[in-house]
Amino acid sequence: MAIAMGLLMFEAITVFSPSSSLIVSWQRSTKANIHGFMIAASMCAAIAGFVVIYYNKELNNKEHFTTWHGTMGLITFVWACVQCTGGVLLKYNWIISSWKIRLADMKLYHATAGLCAFTFVSITIVLALFSDWFNSVATGTTWWGAFATLGCLSLMVMQQITTAYLPQSRIIKPKPITSKQDKRKERKKQK
Repeated sequence: MAIAMGLLMFEAITVFSPSSSLIVSWQRSTKANIHGFMIAASMCAAIAGFVVIYYNKELNNKEHFTTWHGTMGLITFVWACVQCTGGVLLKYNWIISSWKIRLADMKLYHATAGLCAFTFVSITIVLALFSDWFNSVATGTTWWGAFATLGCLSLMVMQQITTAYLPQSRIIKPKPITSKQDKRKERKKQK
């Protein structure tokens, strides 16, 4: 699951980043296809991981989703499945053309939901860092290294999505005052 969500999903998101992608000069449509294939690989690995974890719990007669990590993992998994459905609808937007949603709005919704999905992934992995198994395997520097790595990955994704989709602030230049009457009005405003 960590490889599926932490590595493959991260790489699929950063395909569009001009600063961290290996395919900077490729066309956006090609990047979108690569993004889709990588997300599909991520979801296949996530489904396989989910099935293995569920089956292992069944074999050992343990209860499912009793920890925060398990519950948040289930929420993340369901959110990622819904997000993938949204991505397919975005790629093949003619399917929902009768809904009258603009393509730009769909891209914004998909990017925002993707940011939420990766945030859920990050929270789930942080919760895994507090598990008994991980604390028995990793101590001290290893634990903090894993935590810092996850923080850096999350910040990179957040920075990429917010700079790509949030409106840029513009400095509005004041109009020059030309006539004497305008100058008088301006002086009155200042007083």
